[in-house]
Amino acid sequence: MTQMCLVTMFFNSASPRFSLSLFWTFCLAFLVLAVPTTAQAQNSEPSRQEKLMHYSLYYENYENENYKSARSDLLWVLKNAPGVPEGDDDNYKRAVKLYEGLAKQASSEKAREAYLDTAVTYLATAPKKMKKKGLEFSRYKWEIRRGRFVEKHQGSLPENMKALKSPISHYRKAFELAPKKVNSYYIQQVLQSYLQENKLKKALSFAKEVEKERGSDKKVMQTVSTVRDRIFGKNPQAQIGYLKKRLEQHPDSTQLLTKLFSLYRKQGNISKASNLAKRLMKKKPPAETIRQIAKMRLENGRSEAALKAYDRAVEQGAELKAEDYYNRGTAYQKLGELAKARAEYRKAIKMKEDFGRAYIAIGDLYANAVNQCSGSKMTRKDRAVYWAAVDKYQRAKRISSSVSSVADSKIRTYRQVFPTKEDIFYRNDWEKGASFTIDYGCYSWIGETTTVRPGPSSG
Repeated sequence: MTQMCLVTMFFNSASPRFSLSLFWTFCLAFLVLAVPTTAQAQNSEPSRQEKLMHYSLYYENYENENYKSARSDLLWVLKNAPGVPEGDDDNYKRAVKLYEGLAKQASSEKAREAYLDTAVTYLATAPKKMKKKGLEFSRYKWEIRRGRFVEKHQGSLPENMKALKSPISHYRKAFELAPKKVNSYYIQQVLQSYLQENKLKKALSFAKEVEKERGSDKKVMQTVSTVRDRIFGKNPQAQIGYLKKRLEQHPDSTQLLTKLFSLYRKQGNISKASNLAKRLMKKKPPAETIRQIAKMRLENGRSEAALKAYDRAVEQGAELKAEDYYNRGTAYQKLGELAKARAEYRKAIKMKEDFGRAYIAIGDLYANAVNQCSGSKMTRKDRAVYWAAVDKYQRAKRISSSVSSVADSKIRTYRQVFPTKEDIFYRNDWEKGASFTIDYGCYSWIGETTTVRPGPSSG
């Protein structure tokens, strides 16, 4: 009869589900009547057919979310055949979901809490039971299952619940058990939780573990990088400490040297930044970093070294910006190479037409040229150079209001030393309002055409 029940079940799989349930009920009744004595039943292992029958009955009701009807057969299966039919953890997983379902369907708060408490018990005890019975299961997945359950039902579980911990604790444990397999979502949850609780050391420590185990996983490392940026944004000193330790382990890492150099520079720690710059320049750092080194050297008064750094940045493919050309002009100006300085300032203006500071700088070059060329006494031709200087200040003022006050101050200063009305009178080639080119002697490099006009004191 038992064999007939099984054969009929498999050959009528297309029948409606309610008929299958009734059929198994009939078979169960037959089996009960067929057992000779109670003592014999207690001493015998349930047959394969009986195990499958209870499994089928509970599974059908479980799939239809008829959890009350499914419960008794599922409990029978967990007691007598927890691994049926494949020897895995499916029945224990369904037990948790069944009691979650019963809690959702419960008509009273007391019943709902009781069902959830039972689900917690299964979550807490199932792995140990499955291990004892030799079933196949994944420990790390059960840790995640525990964490998700607590996360889902936070606020609904008993406050004194000790069987389960916080979601983050379970996700963290899952990573310890299977660091290569845990989904990036749970890694992110752990890191975000540490950040929210301001546990920065724990966050950095966990990030380091993750990097060690999942360093080749781009998605995971993007999460780690984001979290580190947030931590270091709150505490830049922590980032410096982290990078210094990494650099001790990897002293030849250009990437670490670059990051640490940039941090020291942002902090204004020029001494340490300069030391790292020396090491970086012996390697092949990014062109952008070389530009930063060049600017720092210029600020430190090392004009020649700054120019060499800029040259190397260009060799490595860097595209200099208007500000870079301005800085190069400043470097040449400090070295006394005024013609080269002007060439760089002009490149800056070509890239940025409203670069008022560059026009101011060129005016200053012309004024400095007078200091270099005039000697102990300025002649009329020396004073004429200030016309060209003031032209540049006036141009700067027109194109950029941000430099107006500086330009006005310089204009007032240098107009005082323009050639006088008498100077113009005694020069055959000067006439008020006429054009005049500065292209003679020490000033031949200027080559600028300006307008003849007397200083304010001479009318």
